[in-house]
Amino acid sequence: MQPDITVGWQQHLRNGNVHKVLVELAMQDQKGEPEQTYDVEVHVVAPNSNLAQYIVTTMYPDYESISILN
Repeated sequence: MQPDITVGWQQHLRNGNVHKVLVELAMQDQKGEPEQTYDVEVHVVAPNSNLAQYIVTTMYPDYESISILN
């Protein structure tokens, strides 16, 4: 089966449906080490930033902090 239309990454970008979400995640706890975090930039295709944030918090439920960059 062949699709009639393919909507690719560039089309989502043109339509403003790609959101950058910065997620701060905790590293694995090392004995005796202070807790450290690392940042992950996630690009999400969604019609609005609220849905993009929901998708990322579902994918990374143990996040320390989250922010929408665009």
